[in-house]
Formats: sequence, C-alpha cells, structure tokens
Amino acid sequence: MARQRSWPSGPGELLDLLTAWVARTPWVDWLELGGSLGRGAGDEHSDVDAGVGVTGEDRLDAVAAAVGSFAPVAAVLREPFGSGSTHLLTVYRDGRQLSLVVMAAEARTGLPPQSLALLDRSGRLSTSLDPARWEPDADRLREWTFLACVGAADALKHARRGSVWRAVRCLEEARGLYLQLVAAQQQVVFAGFGVVSLENAGRPVPAGLAATLVDAPRPAAVADAVAALVALLQPFVTEHGLDGLGTALGLRGGA
Repeated sequence: MARQRSWPSGPGELLDLLTAWVARTPWVDWLELGGSLGRGAGDEHSDVDAGVGVTGEDRLDAVAAAVGSFAPVAAVLREPFGSGSTHLLTVYRDGRQLSLVVMAAEARTGLPPQSLALLDRSGRLSTSLDPARWEPDADRLREWTFLACVGAADALKHARRGSVWRAVRCLEEARGLYLQLVAAQQQVVFAGFGVVSLENAGRPVPAGLAATLVDAPRPAAVADAVAALVALLQPFVTEHGLDGLGTALGLRGGA
C-alpha cells in the first residue's frame, strides 16, 4: 500500500473506503488518485477522481457494486473512456461524487503528472510519465486557433439571425479554445483543459477576458464580446499563419 495521507473530510471518507476495498481485492492491480486531491489541493468540496487497473475479464459490475456500497447512492453513470476503459461516475445521496475510471491493469505504463499511486502491486505506476506527452504540437495549436476563429464567426452569424443563445454557445466554445491556447503558451500541464488547467496552476486569466462575456442576450452584446475575443486571438492567428482566415470570415481586426 502506498503512503498514507490525511484527506479532507467528505471526500476523505470515500477515498478511505475505496483504498481499503482495493487493498483487499487481489484482482485490482493499482489505484491512482488524480484531480485536486491527487495534486494536493483538495478540500471538503472535492470530488474523488481516481482510476483502477484490473486483471481478468468483466470486472466492471463488481467495481460498481463495491463503490455502490460505500454510501447510499443517488445515481450512477457508465460511459466509455478512451479505448477499452469505462468511466464510472457515482453520485451519492449526500452530494459526494466518485469519478472512477476502470481499465485493464496493463493499459497503464506509468503515473501521469499531478497524480498519486495509492496502490501499485506490479509496479506499473512506479515510473512517472513525461508531461511532454500531453503538450499540444504545432498542428494541434493551429487547429485550436482555426476552430476558435470559426466559432467566433459563427457567433456573429447567429447573432445577426437573431439566434442569440446559439450565438452565445458558439462564443463560449471559441473562448474555451482560446484559453487552451493560453494554457499551452504558458506551458501548463494538460493545456487541453484550458481554464481548468490555468486555474489549477495558479495562473491569472488574460487581461481583457471579462470583455468576452455577454452581459445580456442581445446581438449587439454578442458582437462586442466577439470583437474582444478576436483581439485576444490575434497573436495566435498571426503565429499560425491564419490572418487570411479571419479576413474571409469577416472578423473585425483580421483575426
């Protein structure tokens, strides 16, 4: 069993129950803790974000039954997670959440950044994975920039049509892509999570970001917010050779 820690109340009880169950279940090869608890920033409001590596076949029902016994359950969701893995999200009646990824033990070849190995029977988590494997390459950065421009243009288009809420959705998607670009620029781990990774790293949001928010569902407000976002995007647009795209899309400032 890995080093013991003092966990915050609330999620700590769930984590203790999960750890104890894993320790007495021989077909669970490893237990990995991520999220705010894994990086040492958890509090009583944190969800438990973890992963287990299992040996043998058809273990998902047994895992679900085990975590369902930790406390009265409100609802459970199973969804695919990557190749051959399942995300098992359990919400308990008291509001606590256990987000558990269940995968074949051999699928893990090391420990990701900002995670803790709480059990590692076979040593699969003994090597730290290089954070560089999550760094977006130039093609991905260009893709994010391209799609942010398209999203901003779509926001303007829908606003002009009077579909303001659809415009707001497009604007939010474009803003999210911009924040992914900022996270990558600042070399934050897991840049693809955008603002989540920026705030986890304690980085301030860019100056002027508040101007990209829509203060009321009006076409003019959307247009002002898009203009603010386009100005923030411009350095990335130029860096990736996409000035012509902004012009073609009719974005103010050329982005």
